[in-house]
Formats: sequence, structure tokens, C-alpha cells
Amino acid sequence: MMTLSASLDIIPRMGSAVIEHCRVTRGHVDKDIAGFNKDMAALAESSRGLRSRGITFSCISWLPPEILTTVFTYIVEEDTLKSHTDTSRPCAAPISMIITHVCRHWRQIALESPTLWASLNCVSANWLDIMFERSKKAALVVIYRSPSSLRKCFQQIFSQLPRIKFLQLCSYPWEVNRILDCLSSQPAPSLQTFKFSVARKFYTRVIRPISDAIFQGRAPLLRSVELTECTFSWTSCIFSRLRTLDVRRIGSTSYPTLSQLLSALRRMPELEQLTLGLSSRISEDIEFSDQVPLTQLKGIALDACTLRNAVSLFSCLAFPVNVKIALNLAPIGSCLSDLFSAMYKDPDGPGPIIRSMRASLSYHTFGVQFGTSMAFKSEYFWDPRDDDILLSIQFKCSSSTRKPPIIFDMCQMVPHRQIQSLFVTSSLCLRDNFWRVGSTDLPELESIQLSGTCDIRSLVAVLQSGGTQSSDLAYPSLHVLELENIDFGCGEAEELQDIIIMRAGHGVGIDELRLVKCRNLVDDRVQLLKEVVTDVDWDGHEEGLVGGDGSGGGCLCHICRDESSSGEDYMQALLHSDYDYDPDSDTYSED
Repeated sequence: MMTLSASLDIIPRMGSAVIEHCRVTRGHVDKDIAGFNKDMAALAESSRGLRSRGITFSCISWLPPEILTTVFTYIVEEDTLKSHTDTSRPCAAPISMIITHVCRHWRQIALESPTLWASLNCVSANWLDIMFERSKKAALVVIYRSPSSLRKCFQQIFSQLPRIKFLQLCSYPWEVNRILDCLSSQPAPSLQTFKFSVARKFYTRVIRPISDAIFQGRAPLLRSVELTECTFSWTSCIFSRLRTLDVRRIGSTSYPTLSQLLSALRRMPELEQLTLGLSSRISEDIEFSDQVPLTQLKGIALDACTLRNAVSLFSCLAFPVNVKIALNLAPIGSCLSDLFSAMYKDPDGPGPIIRSMRASLSYHTFGVQFGTSMAFKSEYFWDPRDDDILLSIQFKCSSSTRKPPIIFDMCQMVPHRQIQSLFVTSSLCLRDNFWRVGSTDLPELESIQLSGTCDIRSLVAVLQSGGTQSSDLAYPSLHVLELENIDFGCGEAEELQDIIIMRAGHGVGIDELRLVKCRNLVDDRVQLLKEVVTDVDWDGHEEGLVGGDGSGGGCLCHICRDESSSGEDYMQALLHSDYDYDPDSDTYSED
């Protein structure tokens, strides 16, 4: 029989053997893991080598280094100047740094191209020293649209101020003074463009104007300045050689008097583009006997401007007749004629021909544009940069300007008009009077493009009206009709067909008809139109159709909606359709 002492002696010896066995086994496992990691590292290195060799032998690597450098430069410039993000990309790596990690060949070319490292688009502070070193002596492009990214590195950036040619910054209000002090610490001999904005939504406080001390008063190449939520001292000479001046949302404490504004502009004889936000009334402190000549001016835009300020400024400026004018006005009143008189001081003199007009009508805002071409290329209604548009006026609607025919009043004030194309986008129900006034004021109109309005009853009625002679018909020169996003009423396609036949009999037929996204329109009705119109372009869009079994929700046209709606609903629609509607009078009065 085994004793207790003997049994106790067995257990320790067995435990020691197990522990020793585990130790040996673990050693083998560690060796296997180490070998595996070594093999994986070798495989990764081999893969990198093969990938590098593959890129080296690819077609793009056969290109000469100077062509690759051009491609890389385009990529960097596009990222810098066209990016609209407010923060840097993930890991804050500049795009030039990403290029160097593709292959050894690309890395060598990128490192030998200082201009690739000269574009700083919201670059993290961790990369700035590397960018400065690799850019060598190349002129810098610095863009920081985010105040949070700028506040971490603006001292590093401003240490390179003499090398910067393009500087765009956005600052928190409480850091403006520090930034202006840094900008005043050195001259900026290479600076050509300076853009500075203040993020006022975070904090409200008085922002001090930019003085002559900025750049130590030495920025001889500076030609473009854009300021938002801040301004400069209007008596300053630092910005006296500008070609572009854009100052918007001027603080009340920095608002110039008319004499200060004109004195500043007088010091800019080479000015080509002027954009000002003049929401508060300019103090007309003195009378000017002569006008400020801006002989090189190509465009002037007044944003969030009162009508009185616009009249005051235009009355004191002399500029070429082909200047593009863009106005975003507060509600306008009875002095509309004063505005056009101030803008066009010699309406009978030479000038470009106005051939097209576009109108945008909504419940709160009206907009009118006049262009020299037959079409409008711009996607935006108020765009000072559009080369074909000579005049854009957008304004809030007041009680005296709510009648849509006001746009034709403007048309009569524009000199050198031979308007042949009319583009109308409206969320309102345009009444007969609108189209009758248009027919009277635009006798040479050849094309109408109507979009967005809920129906075309009034246009159809006016096209049908007239006497027995072609000259008595509305729009006697009309031969192109484009309808987009329109609700066709029941029977209106047939009625339009009859009108086209009638007009054709008088020699004023419609030659081209374009239908885009028109509702309650089916192939059978379009075929009727194709029988009388030479060129019908229909996108095949079908919506809001009448189902024979009552399915599909029924007809969506205005007639069926009116019949199914209550009287109260109809009156609400009527009240919102055309502003100050007077059932006894459909005339427009500016007063």
C-alpha cells in the first residue's frame, strides 16, 4: 500500500515535468512565430519591389520627368485651388507627400520639384517644416479656409511671409488682432492675392480695420484683395494698386462715407473688378463735382446693397459701357429709373447689344438678367463672372414691386436692347397681363422658354388673342417655344395645337417646340403637336396621368385640382399665386 508521503512526492515530480514540457513547446512556437514574421516581412518587401518595378515598367513611367512634373503640378494645384473642404485630408498628409509614396521613380521626381511642395492647402502643422524645406525658394500658395486649422500653425506660416504669393485665411474673431500683428511683422514682396475672412458666427465683437501697417506697408505686387466680415482703413494707401477689390459684410463701425469710398477708388486707377457689400446707408458727406474714372473696370457687383447706395455710387463713377453689373438689392421702390440713369449716363451712345433676358420670379425675390447672347450659360442667377451677362438685378419684393410686369419696366430702361430670347422661371401663376406687357415691350421676341410655373393658361390665352392680321397677334416674331416642368391642363395640348395652326395661317407659326418634364402629357397628345410643328423635342416624361380605372391618383392638372379642392383651398392658392391681386384691376403701378 502506498503511503501518504509517497503520494505527495509523486505530484511535485509530475508538475515539474509538465512545466518543463510547456517551456520547451513554447520555445518552438516562438521560433515558428519569429520565422513566420520574418517570412511575411520578406514577402511584403518583395511585393513592394514587384509593385515598384511594375510601376516603373508601366506606360506612365516612360514619360520624361518634365512631363511627369507637369502632371504632378496640375494635381497639386487642382487640389489647392479648387478644393472647398474646410479641413485637411485624413492623416493631414499633403497630396505631394502621397505622390512620393507611389514608387521610387515618382518620389525622386517629386523631391526634385520644389513647386510641388509650395502649395499649402490646410496643411497640418506637423508637415509645414518639411514643406518649407522641400519647396526651397519657390513662391508659396497658402490656403486655410478653416479657423481651427489656422490657429495651430499661423506663426509657422507667417515666418515665410516674404515667400508667399497667394494667401487665403479664415480666422476666429478673437484671433484677428494677433494675426494682423503677425502680418505686420514682415514685408510681403511676393504677395499678389490676399483673401481674409472672419468667422463671425462664433462670436460678435468689433474687428479692427486693416491699416497701412500690414505687410509693413510693402506689398508692391499685391493686385487682388478679398475681405469678408472685416475691412481696411479707407484712407489707407496699402491697397492703392489693386485690380480686384472684394469687400463684403462690412461692420457698422468700419462703414465708409461716400467721400472715403470714392477716395479709395480714386487711388485704384487699374481696378478691373469691384465687389462691395453696402447694406447700410452710405453717408453722403460732400458733393462731388467730378466723377471717379475707372477706365479699366470690367465688372462691378454690389451685394446686399440698398437702392439708394447703388444710385449714389453709380452717380459718382465713370466706367466703360461694356462693364458687367451685378446687383443684389434690398426691396426697391419708386426710384428705379434713377438707378438706370446713374448706371447708363449716355444711353444713346455706343454699347453692346442686349439680345436676351431671363427672369426668375418667386414669392420673396425677383431677378432679372440681360445678356448679349441668345442663351444663358450660367447655372446661377446672380453670377458677376458670367461673360455674356451684362446686367443682373436681384431684389427682395416689397409691397410696391410685387407685380411681375416690373421686369418689363426694367427692360424698357436698358439701352441697346434687341431682345429676341426670353427665359422665365416662376413659382407664381403668371396672369394674362404679364404676357401682354411682354408682347408689347418685346416686339422682336423669337423664343420663349418657360419653366417651373404650375400652368400655361395665361400664355396660351395671350398667344391666341389678336386680330385678323399677323401684326395684331401677340409675339408676332415668335417661332420657338420651350416648356419645362409645366402642368398641362386637360385639353391644353389640343388647344395649343389649335393656336399653332391659327398662327401658322397668319404666317407666324411655331417652328420648334421643346417639352421637358411636363406633367399630364402623353404620347397621343404630343403626336397632335407633331402634326403642326416641324421640330418637336419631347423627353417622354409622363406623370400625373388620368387612369381609366381611377388608379394613379387621377389627373394632377390645375383644372382637376381646382374642381376637387374646396373654395378655401382655392382662395389660398390664389392669394399665394400673384401677390397683391386686385380682381378689378390687373394693371401694375410702381406706387
